[in-house]
Amino acid sequence: MAHGPLRQKLNNVLHPVFGKPDPLFVADDPTLAQWLTSEGLRVCLFHELSHTTKQQRRNVVLLPTKTAGLSYFQLEKNFKSSRLLIIPLVAFDPSFDAAKYTLYTLAASDFVGSTKANLDWISRLGDSSLREIHFRGQIGELEVVLKERLDLMLPATQAQLLPGEWEAIGMFFEIAMIPDNEDFFHPGYVVNGEIDVTGVAIAHHRVMPEQLTHLPKEAWELLGSLIRTGRFPLRVRVENSQLISARTRDGFEITDALRRFSNPQLELMLVEMAISNNTGLDAGMIDWGVNSVMNEGVGGIHFAVGDGVTGAHIDFICPGMEATLIKGGQR
Repeated sequence: MAHGPLRQKLNNVLHPVFGKPDPLFVADDPTLAQWLTSEGLRVCLFHELSHTTKQQRRNVVLLPTKTAGLSYFQLEKNFKSSRLLIIPLVAFDPSFDAAKYTLYTLAASDFVGSTKANLDWISRLGDSSLREIHFRGQIGELEVVLKERLDLMLPATQAQLLPGEWEAIGMFFEIAMIPDNEDFFHPGYVVNGEIDVTGVAIAHHRVMPEQLTHLPKEAWELLGSLIRTGRFPLRVRVENSQLISARTRDGFEITDALRRFSNPQLELMLVEMAISNNTGLDAGMIDWGVNSVMNEGVGGIHFAVGDGVTGAHIDFICPGMEATLIKGGQR
């Protein structure tokens, strides 16, 4: 049977991550598994893993659309010695169409260039003489003042996974400044500015209580509909690392809705200020009407409110931003 180019593209893109053999795609959705099989990829349903060998599970791409099976115990049981790349469809949009889009976007990605960019940014942010970063573009600007202590969500700095190493896809394509867990409202970075937000991605953590899972769904229902009806970009203003206002291009204010979706107690404080580094993607390749983890990585920046546990995690994505680094003395 002749297969389309997706198999070759995915295996080529993922070769720096896994080497040989080509990865096994593990899905929990039969429709997704059937489609992957039709594309000529090696596929196994999650509940059939007991019929596979350790060698067959040497290199694995995991595509969960449900939380069942994602406990540490179950992952350890099935993938203890595997190179495991996790694409958390369940955290964004678990639908079949969103999964297909995510995999096609993955097939255009660049793990080697992206992890090199991550490493470069770790070096820049670790320079104690770096005082400010000014992100500017045609869509606006944000200025980030760095304090003495800067906490980072450290990304992957090499494309290759080692045996027994597990990594979520997002860690390859961004480096994020995050608040100190002990002082959430006084992070090690202060963000100010006003910018047009091109797209959003909305996620939740697998440990989010069931009674709160309506929040990310409602957030995407609103924001996704605004995107599809041409009411983006959002004009967003940030003061002292707090989202102060967000309105559509026709002036519709959605700040209160964002506050409710992301947990009012967090007061729209930024939980993330990130540099996006997927060097294989550009904004023209992105469908902003799909809620996909891959959209976060398009070159530029994104920032977020909401922790994904007590409320929706909402990323505001701004492609094409250029960074100017300002140094002077010690932080």
